[in-house]
Amino acid sequence: MRFRHSVAFLAALALFGCGDRNLILGVDALSFTSAADRVVAFGPVPALPLPIRTGEIPVFNDIKVNLIDGTKQVMDVQSVTIAFAADIADSTGAGLDTLRVYMSDQATSPVTTTPVATIPVTLVPGQHSPVGVLINGDPRVNALFAQQQVRVTVTTSLQGPASGQALNGRLTVTQLHADVVARHHAL
Repeated sequence: MRFRHSVAFLAALALFGCGDRNLILGVDALSFTSAADRVVAFGPVPALPLPIRTGEIPVFNDIKVNLIDGTKQVMDVQSVTIAFAADIADSTGAGLDTLRVYMSDQATSPVTTTPVATIPVTLVPGQHSPVGVLINGDPRVNALFAQQQVRVTVTTSLQGPASGQALNGRLTVTQLHADVVARHHAL
Protein backbone atom coordinates (compact mmCIF):
# COMPACT_ATOMS: atom_id res chain seq x y z
CA MET A 1 0.00 0.00 0.00
CA ARG A 2 2.81 2.41 0.92
CA PHE A 3 4.57 1.76 -2.40
CA ARG A 4 1.38 2.58 -4.36
CA HIS A 5 1.02 5.89 -2.52
CA SER A 6 4.69 6.77 -3.13
CA VAL A 7 4.35 6.07 -6.86
CA ALA A 8 1.20 8.21 -7.04
CA PHE A 9 2.98 11.04 -5.22
CA LEU A 10 5.99 10.91 -7.57
CA ALA A 11 3.71 10.91 -10.64
CA ALA A 12 1.80 13.86 -9.21
CA LEU A 13 5.03 15.78 -8.62
CA ALA A 14 6.09 15.16 -12.21
CA LEU A 15 2.83 16.73 -13.39
CA PHE A 16 3.03 19.55 -10.86
CA GLY A 17 4.94 21.83 -13.22
CA CYS A 18 2.34 21.55 -16.00
CA GLY A 19 -0.70 23.70 -16.74
CA ASP A 20 -1.84 26.10 -14.04
CA ARG A 21 0.62 24.56 -11.57
CA ASN A 22 -2.01 22.81 -9.49
CA LEU A 23 -1.54 19.35 -8.05
CA ILE A 24 -4.68 17.25 -8.39
CA LEU A 25 -4.73 14.21 -6.13
CA GLY A 26 -7.43 11.53 -6.04
CA VAL A 27 -8.01 9.70 -2.76
CA ASP A 28 -10.13 6.54 -2.88
CA ALA A 29 -11.14 5.89 0.74
CA LEU A 30 -12.78 2.58 -0.25
CA SER A 31 -9.31 1.24 -1.06
CA PHE A 32 -8.66 1.39 2.71
CA THR A 33 -11.50 -1.12 3.29
CA SER A 34 -12.31 -4.67 2.26
CA ALA A 35 -15.26 -5.44 -0.01
CA ALA A 36 -17.00 -7.19 2.90
CA ASP A 37 -16.73 -4.04 5.04
CA ARG A 38 -18.69 -2.06 2.44
CA VAL A 39 -21.90 -4.08 2.94
CA VAL A 40 -24.14 -3.92 6.02
CA ALA A 41 -27.29 -6.00 6.47
CA PHE A 42 -29.98 -4.39 8.61
CA GLY A 43 -33.13 -5.53 10.32
CA PRO A 44 -35.43 -6.69 11.40
CA VAL A 45 -36.66 -3.28 12.55
CA PRO A 46 -40.17 -4.18 13.74
CA ALA A 47 -43.37 -2.46 12.69
CA LEU A 48 -44.94 -0.58 15.62
CA PRO A 49 -47.52 2.25 15.82
CA LEU A 50 -44.72 4.48 17.14
CA PRO A 51 -41.92 3.54 14.70
CA ILE A 52 -38.65 2.34 16.21
CA ARG A 53 -35.44 4.27 15.47
CA THR A 54 -32.18 2.36 15.58
CA GLY A 55 -29.91 5.28 16.35
CA GLU A 56 -26.68 5.61 14.38
CA ILE A 57 -25.08 2.34 13.34
CA PRO A 58 -21.53 2.54 11.91
CA VAL A 59 -21.07 1.32 8.35
CA PHE A 60 -17.41 2.37 8.38
CA ASN A 61 -16.16 3.07 11.86
CA ASP A 62 -13.15 5.37 11.99
CA ILE A 63 -11.24 4.58 8.80
CA LYS A 64 -7.83 6.20 8.92
CA VAL A 65 -6.82 7.56 5.50
CA ASN A 66 -3.14 8.50 5.34
CA LEU A 67 -2.36 11.43 3.09
CA ILE A 68 0.97 12.76 1.84
CA ASP A 69 3.20 13.65 4.78
CA GLY A 70 4.46 17.22 4.72
CA THR A 71 1.84 18.53 2.28
CA LYS A 72 0.97 21.46 4.55
CA GLN A 73 4.58 22.72 4.48
CA VAL A 74 4.78 23.00 0.67
CA MET A 75 1.20 23.27 -0.64
CA ASP A 76 -2.09 25.00 0.09
CA VAL A 77 -5.24 22.96 -0.45
CA GLN A 78 -7.42 24.98 -2.82
CA SER A 79 -10.47 22.72 -2.91
CA VAL A 80 -11.69 19.25 -2.04
CA THR A 81 -14.62 17.51 -3.72
CA ILE A 82 -15.88 14.32 -2.09
CA ALA A 83 -18.19 11.91 -3.91
CA PHE A 84 -20.17 9.52 -1.72
CA ALA A 85 -22.58 6.91 -3.10
CA ALA A 86 -24.44 3.92 -1.72
CA ASP A 87 -27.17 1.50 -2.72
CA ILE A 88 -29.82 0.44 -0.22
CA ALA A 89 -31.81 -2.70 -1.06
CA ASP A 90 -35.04 -2.94 0.96
CA SER A 91 -36.11 -6.59 1.22
CA THR A 92 -39.21 -6.15 3.38
CA GLY A 93 -41.05 -3.38 5.22
CA ALA A 94 -41.14 0.33 4.49
CA GLY A 95 -39.00 2.77 6.44
CA LEU A 96 -36.61 5.67 6.51
CA ASP A 97 -32.85 5.90 6.66
CA THR A 98 -30.43 8.74 7.29
CA LEU A 99 -26.85 8.25 6.13
CA ARG A 100 -24.19 10.50 7.63
CA VAL A 101 -20.57 11.02 6.59
CA TYR A 102 -18.22 12.29 9.32
CA MET A 103 -14.61 13.44 8.83
CA SER A 104 -12.04 14.59 11.35
CA ASP A 105 -8.35 15.13 11.92
CA GLN A 106 -6.18 12.38 13.38
CA ALA A 107 -6.67 13.54 17.00
CA THR A 108 -10.50 13.70 16.92
CA SER A 109 -13.12 10.96 16.76
CA PRO A 110 -15.15 11.59 13.58
CA VAL A 111 -18.58 11.10 15.21
CA THR A 112 -17.86 13.90 17.69
CA THR A 113 -17.91 16.39 14.79
CA THR A 114 -20.76 17.76 12.66
CA PRO A 115 -21.36 15.47 9.65
CA VAL A 116 -20.03 16.74 6.32
CA ALA A 117 -23.07 15.11 4.66
CA THR A 118 -26.50 14.04 5.91
CA ILE A 119 -28.55 12.06 3.38
CA PRO A 120 -32.22 11.17 4.09
CA VAL A 121 -33.60 8.11 2.25
CA THR A 122 -37.13 6.70 1.94
CA LEU A 123 -37.13 2.90 1.78
CA VAL A 124 -39.74 0.97 -0.22
CA PRO A 125 -40.07 -2.83 0.04
CA GLY A 126 -38.54 -4.71 -2.89
CA GLN A 127 -36.77 -1.66 -4.29
CA HIS A 128 -33.22 -0.37 -4.50
CA SER A 129 -32.57 3.20 -3.40
CA PRO A 130 -29.35 4.50 -4.93
CA VAL A 131 -28.09 7.58 -3.09
CA GLY A 132 -25.23 9.94 -3.79
CA VAL A 133 -23.92 13.30 -2.75
CA LEU A 134 -21.08 15.63 -3.75
CA ILE A 135 -19.44 17.58 -0.94
CA ASN A 136 -17.66 20.63 -2.27
CA GLY A 137 -16.61 24.02 -0.91
CA ASP A 138 -16.60 23.04 2.78
CA PRO A 139 -13.66 24.88 4.45
CA ARG A 140 -13.56 22.25 7.23
CA VAL A 141 -12.97 19.48 4.68
CA ASN A 142 -10.33 21.53 2.85
CA ALA A 143 -8.44 22.01 6.14
CA LEU A 144 -8.60 18.29 6.92
CA PHE A 145 -6.98 17.35 3.62
CA ALA A 146 -3.99 19.59 4.41
CA GLN A 147 -3.23 17.25 7.33
CA GLN A 148 -1.29 14.00 7.37
CA GLN A 149 -4.34 11.85 8.11
CA VAL A 150 -8.13 12.08 7.77
CA ARG A 151 -10.46 9.90 9.82
CA VAL A 152 -13.80 8.88 8.27
CA THR A 153 -16.95 7.32 9.73
CA VAL A 154 -20.15 6.59 7.80
CA THR A 155 -23.32 5.75 9.72
CA THR A 156 -26.83 4.59 8.94
CA SER A 157 -29.84 5.40 11.13
CA LEU A 158 -33.04 3.51 10.37
CA GLN A 159 -36.67 4.06 11.27
CA GLY A 160 -39.00 1.10 10.99
CA PRO A 161 -42.56 1.08 9.63
CA ALA A 162 -45.70 1.97 11.60
CA SER A 163 -47.46 -1.16 10.29
CA GLY A 164 -46.90 -4.16 8.02
CA GLN A 165 -43.74 -6.22 7.75
CA ALA A 166 -40.54 -5.49 9.65
CA LEU A 167 -37.86 -3.51 7.78
CA ASN A 168 -35.00 -5.67 6.47
CA GLY A 169 -32.38 -4.98 3.84
CA ARG A 170 -28.81 -4.33 2.86
CA LEU A 171 -26.72 -1.17 2.44
CA THR A 172 -23.69 -1.19 0.14
CA VAL A 173 -21.29 1.75 -0.02
CA THR A 174 -20.23 2.05 -3.66
CA GLN A 175 -18.11 5.22 -3.65
CA LEU A 176 -16.14 7.34 -1.20
CA HIS A 177 -13.65 9.35 -3.23
CA ALA A 178 -11.98 12.74 -2.79
CA ASP A 179 -10.39 14.96 -5.44
CA VAL A 180 -7.95 17.41 -3.86
CA VAL A 181 -6.63 20.45 -5.73
CA ALA A 182 -3.53 22.01 -4.15
CA ARG A 183 -1.11 24.75 -5.15
CA HIS A 184 2.55 25.19 -4.18
CA HIS A 185 3.13 27.98 -1.61
CA ALA A 186 5.47 29.93 -3.88
CA LEU A 187 3.04 30.13 -6.82
